[in-house]
Amino acid sequence: MPRRTEIATLVALLVTASLPFYLYGAWIVIDAEVVTWSVLMHHLRYIAVGLLLTTTPVVTWMVPRLLEGFTGTTAVHVFFGLQSYAFLLFALTGIFHIFRAKRAHSLYEDPDQDVDIGELHENMGAWRFRLRVGVFGYLLTWIVAWVLGLLLLLLRWEVLLF
Repeated sequence: MPRRTEIATLVALLVTASLPFYLYGAWIVIDAEVVTWSVLMHHLRYIAVGLLLTTTPVVTWMVPRLLEGFTGTTAVHVFFGLQSYAFLLFALTGIFHIFRAKRAHSLYEDPDQDVDIGELHENMGAWRFRLRVGVFGYLLTWIVAWVLGLLLLLLRWEVLLF
């Protein structure tokens, strides 16, 4: 049976492994001249893996052990982690409308159309703004929570022996 320190280290590695998926997923959209359906879906595949690598350890390991040795650093870590998911929900309010507009233009049935998603609806700019703010906020608060989580790993689980 693995020790708690080993599990905590594995959890930290899984969450850390999500960062390249987030960064590459962001790069896909940033690098695209026109964000088409295929570009968006390619982007979302990487983001989904990043979310899976982050959310699974949060739900299965971190939340059940939240009150063990609760400190100020833990509270700040939890605060920024919750803020990350709040920003994610805000981003989803934009993506919901974007997906709905794509459905109205039959981009689900014919996903290879090269259509600029900015031209699909008059409110697309506002929806994309929600998405951008949510994604930027998610990444910023995720990075703060991640750094604090690594600090907690080092302090609480005594991974490094000096």
